[in-house]
Amino acid sequence: MVFFVLVINHMTDSATGIFYALIISVLLPWLFPVAISLVVLAAYNLLIGIQFGYIGAELNNPTFQYVLFFVYLGVSVFSFIISLVAFKQQHDKEQLRLLNTELKATQVLLADSSRISERLRISRELHDLVGHHLTALTLNLEAASHLTEGKPQRYVKKSQSIARLLLADVREVVGQFRQSGTLNLGQAINELLSDLPGLKVNKDIPENLLVEDPRLAQTILRCTQELITNVLKHAKAHQLWVKLSSQEDQLLLTVKDDGRGLGNKEFGNGLTGIQERVAIMNGTFEISDQQGACVRLTFPI
Repeated sequence: MVFFVLVINHMTDSATGIFYALIISVLLPWLFPVAISLVVLAAYNLLIGIQFGYIGAELNNPTFQYVLFFVYLGVSVFSFIISLVAFKQQHDKEQLRLLNTELKATQVLLADSSRISERLRISRELHDLVGHHLTALTLNLEAASHLTEGKPQRYVKKSQSIARLLLADVREVVGQFRQSGTLNLGQAINELLSDLPGLKVNKDIPENLLVEDPRLAQTILRCTQELITNVLKHAKAHQLWVKLSSQEDQLLLTVKDDGRGLGNKEFGNGLTGIQERVAIMNGTFEISDQQGACVRLTFPI
């Protein structure tokens, strides 16, 4: 684009190209980091300034050309700053959307964890209080049945049967409360993948994939968050594939993108942290680099 701006100025022997040069100033923040953008901005404006020294040679007062150049330079820098601010705002907005999806996913696990904790508390209370009192009542009724005769004994035995039945019901309720302590990992990851900025998400995740171990659910969620963040920040990808499945005694998480891959780069803090999390849970970490990065995590249940 800079080359064509210089060619236009040269062919027309005028400053016509500076109107197109302003487009470059607007595009720079969206294409390069700030430091590189500033270098490019300074370099091509310097080239245009040098060219202004000999274009319009037929003018009696060449000073006009330099005045025009400095006016253009001010507008160019102003356009660059405005575009940079817009880019920063867009970037911050996308980061906020990503944090919002992470918060929603964490809220799902937190709600499930709170529900499980409450169920466990209730089950302990039922077992420790009601269960013990019913056991003592049953024993007392058993003793009373041996000390009574006739019609009173029939009522004692009937009360004893009711107490035993009630004790069995309490034990069944306690058992059900303990068995229902599962986290909905599928729902949490679906929340995490909703409304990702700049990515087309292809997901294969059961809506109700339940996990009993809170540490395992938290580890898988954090690994998924980190992998998505890596794709958004470094991969320059357009599509993301996420698959979560349960096979026999293990959970499988696959995250793939169509970005530029790892190449010869070493693992950063993100991938290293994922490896450490997976190792703590006795899982396996695999990564391949073909037409984008593909990470496969396996966790024993």
